[in-house]
Amino acid sequence: MDFQRTLLIGAIAVVGVLTLQQWNEDYPGTPKSASVAQSVSSSQAGSDMPSLNDGSAIPATDDGAVKPSAQLISIKTNTIDALIDPAGGDIISLTMPQYPAWLPEEDEPTVPFQLLVNSPDCQGETTCVFTAQSALAKTDGPDANNLRGVYRVKQANYTLEDGENTLTVDLQKNTDGVDITKTFTFYRDRYDVAVNYQIVNNSNKVWRDQFYAQLKRDNSGDPSQLNSKAPMNTYLGAAVHSNDEPYTKLPFDEFSDKPFAERVQGGYAAMLQHYFVSAWVPDQQKAHQYYTKQNKDGYNFVGFYDDAIVAKPGETIETGATLYVGPKKQEKLKSLSDGLELTVDYGMLWFLAQPLFTILKWIHSLVGNWGWSIILLTVLVKAVFYPLNATSFRSMAKMRKLGPKLQEMKEKYGDDRQKMSQAMMELYKKEKVNPMGGCLPILVQMPVFIALYWTLLESVELRQAPWLGWIYDLSQMDPYFILPLIMGASMFIQQVLNPTPPDPVQAKVMKMMPVIFTFFFLFFPAGLVLYWVTNNVLSIIQQYIITQKIEKEGSEAVRE
Repeated sequence: MDFQRTLLIGAIAVVGVLTLQQWNEDYPGTPKSASVAQSVSSSQAGSDMPSLNDGSAIPATDDGAVKPSAQLISIKTNTIDALIDPAGGDIISLTMPQYPAWLPEEDEPTVPFQLLVNSPDCQGETTCVFTAQSALAKTDGPDANNLRGVYRVKQANYTLEDGENTLTVDLQKNTDGVDITKTFTFYRDRYDVAVNYQIVNNSNKVWRDQFYAQLKRDNSGDPSQLNSKAPMNTYLGAAVHSNDEPYTKLPFDEFSDKPFAERVQGGYAAMLQHYFVSAWVPDQQKAHQYYTKQNKDGYNFVGFYDDAIVAKPGETIETGATLYVGPKKQEKLKSLSDGLELTVDYGMLWFLAQPLFTILKWIHSLVGNWGWSIILLTVLVKAVFYPLNATSFRSMAKMRKLGPKLQEMKEKYGDDRQKMSQAMMELYKKEKVNPMGGCLPILVQMPVFIALYWTLLESVELRQAPWLGWIYDLSQMDPYFILPLIMGASMFIQQVLNPTPPDPVQAKVMKMMPVIFTFFFLFFPAGLVLYWVTNNVLSIIQQYIITQKIEKEGSEAVRE
């Protein structure tokens, strides 16, 4: 019995640790803010540029020179509002109108979530610099010699009109008879942007260069958490498709000491935060050199560069890549590059979490509400594990019946643990009770419910998704703490239905568990608490029915 109780407590502790490890003890308390950068763009110095691999690396000046362009280029689609700097043609600001930074109060304007930004003078925990850079930067291109070439553009504002599915923005430059056009193609209802270079060599000389694309970011916190009332310690950093794994995490704090450098077929270079991902995806049929670096100013870079390209006199060549900047939608990410969908990081139990998410989405397609979808998914999982649960509850019901006899033994043998254990084993054998029967089924189910936890934590679909009444955002804490209190009450009821541990210390620990869990769950996202409440309520119903059945069978046996 002692061993059973210890194992049960250990099982609960494991669930608690794995659940609570996401809690960010030092979460920021930054107030609502959203500064769409309009101010600063640059003809960036060489500290931003990668060292290419032909023995003549671009020198890094590290001078941090930043100067504004005369005019930024504004892009508006139904999914993206972006600013492009003519100096280099980098995307230096990008917001998503369909994803508010926070749910506005009544009469408060909706502020779109900002993913890319270039505002080096900003203060506090907000992201100051996060840009998507691409260039022809080696020998003859417009960005050679550590400078960003300034492109010409026909107009300063571009809008995707109703009825149009694509929006094309051409940036042009002519150098010594070579016409270079950098084209951005935006799409309706999409977050991927095609970035293409066309080089037309009208000169009498051979033109040579190299293409690179990278993401540049400072070391500020995850903006997804700045306005969150349920801050969680999710991953903020880079990721690539390495030669060993389709999804390799590259934390920013390792860029200086352990820079990444691999030549990979296809692949991607990404920066991740909670719910959103930014990624450069090159031609998947070719090999590319991927890298990370950190310059002296502390900016982090992840990107790739290609082999040298050559345009003979009179020849036209093209190069480029796809930039994805948006929510972590697995279907779209998978279509861009193998492994990019793994940025929706379900952890070690991804092989369980992935099918759970697929089922959750299917249920949502039927009921149209993520809260009810969570409840129905939990019911479905409980139904699958009904035989195991029934076995566990029958064992606990039988143990509960033996409670008075175990108490008598404790009074009889006192502190003689050896005699107490022998007597307990004889009682279990006589009553045909397996003391492990209540533990093992719970341990078998534990990975599934931990995987479900990760599914709910990582799914952008639950961000700002309402359930009913007072729960207007399943990714935020319950504003009135109703669900956490119900969860704590349900844990207490479960304990009442369970046999009381003979060890007084274990009994006290078990009594404290509902209080401890209730305290931590006060600040958990409502979607996660809803899952726990549903699971506990279903367990109580099942346990009560089985307990009543066992007691009825015992009463009938006595009468006979």
